[in-house]
Amino acid sequence: MKRNRKQLICTALSVTMALGALSACVPQKTSQPPAATAAPSSHAAAAEGQTEASQETAAFNETGLPIVNQTVTYEMAAKSRHNKNFAELEFFQKLEEETNIHIEWNMSSEDGWKEKKGLLFAGELPDAFYGQGILSDVDVIKYGSQGMLIPLNDLIEQYAPNVKHLLDTNPEYRKQLTAPDGNIYSLPSLTELSPTTHDKLFINKIWLEKLGLEIPETPDEFRDVLIAFRDNDLNGDGRTDDEIPFTFLYSRKENGLFSLFGSFGQLDQLNHFIVKDDKVLYTAVTEPYKEAIEYFHDLYTKQLIDKEGFTHDFNIFTAKLKAPEKNIGSFMAWSLASSTGNNKDDFIAIAPLKGKDGKQIWNTYVSAINAKGSFAITNKAQNPEILMRWIDLHFHPETSLQIDQGLLGRTLEKSSDGTYHYLPVPEGKTFTEMIHDYSPGVNSLGAVTMEIASKLELNANLQERKELDEFYAPYNVPAEEVFPGVYFTMEEVDEISALETDINAYVDQCYANWIVNGGIESEWDEYLKKLEQMHLQDYIDIYQTAYDRYQSIE
Repeated sequence: MKRNRKQLICTALSVTMALGALSACVPQKTSQPPAATAAPSSHAAAAEGQTEASQETAAFNETGLPIVNQTVTYEMAAKSRHNKNFAELEFFQKLEEETNIHIEWNMSSEDGWKEKKGLLFAGELPDAFYGQGILSDVDVIKYGSQGMLIPLNDLIEQYAPNVKHLLDTNPEYRKQLTAPDGNIYSLPSLTELSPTTHDKLFINKIWLEKLGLEIPETPDEFRDVLIAFRDNDLNGDGRTDDEIPFTFLYSRKENGLFSLFGSFGQLDQLNHFIVKDDKVLYTAVTEPYKEAIEYFHDLYTKQLIDKEGFTHDFNIFTAKLKAPEKNIGSFMAWSLASSTGNNKDDFIAIAPLKGKDGKQIWNTYVSAINAKGSFAITNKAQNPEILMRWIDLHFHPETSLQIDQGLLGRTLEKSSDGTYHYLPVPEGKTFTEMIHDYSPGVNSLGAVTMEIASKLELNANLQERKELDEFYAPYNVPAEEVFPGVYFTMEEVDEISALETDINAYVDQCYANWIVNGGIESEWDEYLKKLEQMHLQDYIDIYQTAYDRYQSIE
């Protein structure tokens, strides 16, 4: 089913060709007005004399709605971090009503999904896998190459005008979804509402004001401010031993130290891979990395860094930021709204600390794709074009917006000028609950592009994201210096697996040990020698090969 990629990059089909106007969350049937209530269950339909057709006998409509003239059923595996059965959600009930496609959901909790996924691939496959990150990149390549997941290239071209429009107008998305064999095996969840800057440096402005200090601009000034935070009873509890001048969470890109390395001339990443002049670099063997570690060790020895920075989990980390004791001076986080609770107004974002050369740089996250493996069709599915038309409805701009931000009439309303506004959240409910009580939300897929996002009146959280993005924009490194979201071949996956476990464990161990206990200067040469013995260069070469292949995709 693979086509020449040049054939795939052609003039986009009209997005509205098969859709018409939207009501609630999906396009309406042209033959009847939208129903006021959710679609009847298959049992109710049978009671009314309707029959369910097999995929082989159902009349399939290549355009318009319904997709099939008689109800057909497909089984989909899905996982939900909100632990709800998708069959109960208004979004899917209305989708069935409009399409005549009934989904038997094989649901799993987030925690139990990994084990269940293994059982499904080892046993009886569902017709499709559905939801954000339902399959890992390795899953997609492994099971695609084995024929358990089918190529989607031709199906996209013929039956998915919304997906086709997305990929034709965003070639970088097509590149990221294309496997090494040239096929697309899965569809993504993506939102261009995601910020370009994920990690931000926040500082306690109340404490700065109490001390009469200016916002620090260099690593040395930052250290001096942290010392002042340490030595004064700034939360007013009569103690000077409970303030935490600076905290972070090593294992997460939003909360780690990675962007702070930029003050020493080069940014770091969780996997330590960056790109300079089309050459893949492993940061953890470079001089700027070494210099940054020495600086963080100095902060640690002066008791300026949270002792639990390498060990506490996300829940404990955010609990510290939200604590009524208010004993945090500075920290790394995604946003204030998501991390500090009632302490939000105590903090402000500060610009990257200037390096010796005066430069200020910060990490960039250029891809809007949250997960590439968010929908895949298996070789079990009969008439996969039916499923492709069904999933393509998720990628209609207004439908994608509702999946991500809540249904019209529930959390959103549409004005006569085509803009979208948030409805008041009912008392006793949160905005997140209002989204996921009616739609799959973060457990789904679709594409919230700027085409639709620009029509959305931003709520407080999204407004903060936008403002923080604009604040850090002058310092973001070029996209060309970010290692892209490539697919590796299965051979490369096996080679990486054989190398990275030991390499990562050793690098992480040294990273934490050097910050806490020091010794990087005396141990550096031996560290480099050991990594060489671990075949670090082979590891880097695999990434370089994958990067070069990615760059060659047209």
